[in-house]
Amino acid sequence: MLEQTSFTWSDVSPVPAKPLQNLTVEGLSARLAQMLASRDQAVIWKLACDFFRGLGFEHVLYGYSPDSRGQNLGAPEDFLLLSTMPKAIVTELVDRGYFRMSCTFQWAVENTGIASWSMTHEEAGMAGQIEVRQEGLDFFAEHGLINGCCIGFQKERTRGRAVMALIAPAVVSQDEVDKLLSDLHDVIFTVAAVAHRSLSILPYHPPGRRLSRRQREVLEWVADGKTSADIATIMGITVSTVEKHLRLARETLGVETTAHAISKAAYLNQVFVATPAEHGTMTTVSAWDA
Repeated sequence: MLEQTSFTWSDVSPVPAKPLQNLTVEGLSARLAQMLASRDQAVIWKLACDFFRGLGFEHVLYGYSPDSRGQNLGAPEDFLLLSTMPKAIVTELVDRGYFRMSCTFQWAVENTGIASWSMTHEEAGMAGQIEVRQEGLDFFAEHGLINGCCIGFQKERTRGRAVMALIAPAVVSQDEVDKLLSDLHDVIFTVAAVAHRSLSILPYHPPGRRLSRRQREVLEWVADGKTSADIATIMGITVSTVEKHLRLARETLGVETTAHAISKAAYLNQVFVATPAEHGTMTTVSAWDA
């Protein structure tokens, strides 16, 4: 399975002085087409990371919470986290809530576009709203999370929020990053948005929350308005077996009602989606899955 350290780069150069020299319309179009056509999470992620590496960024961090609503990001165990940084760093960033200290992260959760890390709390409209702790500042400094940007994406439904962070090498100043963002704003946003769109539509299976084929099937029939008796007839099983599949689906998704199970399975793209047998290989993995 994919691990986030698979794409950790040790030979990243600073932001190039001429970022446009190797960027062609044909090359960019081919990369975007590959991301849009792929059903493999690892492929999409690598295409995006390789592109941003080519611009000189050292690390990429992508977080998606399919069940989030606004600043309520939902349960951390449901987060999809993909990063080129070591697992321990990202785990600490999330578990200790340091990411919430970033006004650009908070801005990107609610807005569409690129927020330079030079953005102030006042510019983000969050003056006095964010608690900044010294331990968090020390964490950012220790791991070189100083210069870069956060990217927010168009909200297509009431739930589901994602943010991507592009992190520059320590030797690159924020002024240099801002110059690159100014020169290539639309290109950077487009690649990030296509990567997000391609990743977020894939079935996502948080650890321990993968529905079985039968569990998905009974949930889809319930969503179509069928009763347990109807489903038993359709599937050629007993009513008690239908109820067992529904109970196991609720337990797997960590919810109490079947209605909630259907909605959560929908947010995770685990129901009403094409199967791998129908559309080829579809590797969907959470960062750090065993």
